[in-house]
Formats: sequence, structure tokens, C-alpha cells
Amino acid sequence: MLGRAFFFSSAEAQIAHSAKLGAVDCQLQAATDRLHVREATGRNDGPEVWATQKAAGVKKFDPWCGCEMFLQQQSCGLPSPKLPAAARTWSLPSSSRTFFVRGMRGSLDSLRPGHIVTLYYANLGRVGKVVALGRAVQAGRAPRTYLVNSGNTGRGGGRDGAGVYNVNYPAYQIYAGANWSY
Repeated sequence: MLGRAFFFSSAEAQIAHSAKLGAVDCQLQAATDRLHVREATGRNDGPEVWATQKAAGVKKFDPWCGCEMFLQQQSCGLPSPKLPAAARTWSLPSSSRTFFVRGMRGSLDSLRPGHIVTLYYANLGRVGKVVALGRAVQAGRAPRTYLVNSGNTGRGGGRDGAGVYNVNYPAYQIYAGANWSY
């Protein structure tokens, strides 16, 4: 039985670090290319926001952080979950692409640029893409922050959307991580 448990642990680690050739570079470029997108009035609106919502199959004025991830993935020829507009679908615990879920499995130490992360608050879910790892507080230790590219967010990561931004999130706010790079 011990050998079998070891096998599954090894498989999870491989999923976290698998990537299609050039996928991560493409994802990071797509994230950078979208940093100019802004809402017109702060109500999930504006021509580029509406085009993003339409591409993901949702109606105007709906929350669009998942739609932004969908559009970036699509531009790189990479897969997305069914119902990509919903933040939770990017890192479902039952998905083979989800390698970390706080308190359930995996480790934040596996997060790398290109990975999709979800953040949950009392009444809000958010999804974004890791674009850089924060600096380790102590040599040999994992980073305690992650720079995350996300749509429908504010400059400081607030719940009121304003556009696409790179936001520095502390590790404790990351709920789950998934690899959609292969």
C-alpha cells in the first residue's frame, strides 16, 4: 500500500510541472499584452470587457475574471474548463489539473509562473495566473507572495473591478492552484 501512495504523490508532482513547449512563455506574454484593458465605468463594462465576456460565453455586465483567463488560454491554444467564467471551475478539487487545494492536498511550493490560482473571500471568488514568484523571506524558503495577473480586479486586488492588473497576493490568500499549461 505504501508503494501505491508514493506512486500517486509522484503523479501529482508531475502534473504541477508539466507544460506544452512554449506554453508558459505564451501565457506570460498574453497576460502582459492584456494589462491595458480597463472597464469603462467600473460595472463590468466597456468594449474590450464585453468582447472578453462574449468569447467566454457569458452576457454583458457579468463578472469576468474567468473570462479573462479563458481569453488568454485561447490565445495560446491551451485548454480551459467548461464554464470558464466561474472562478471555481479553474481549480475544482476533482480535476486532474488541480494540484493544490488549501487544507486538502499539495503545496504552495509547487506554484510556478503560468499556473492558474483561485482566491476565495466570504462572498467572492477570483481567478488569475501566476506571472512571477515573490522573493523568499529567507534563503531556501518558499516565496510568501505571488504576482498574479487577473481581470475584473482593482490595482490593489480589491473586489471592485477596474481592469486587468498584476497584483501581489500573499500566500495565505491563495486557495488553490491548477496547471492548464498542457
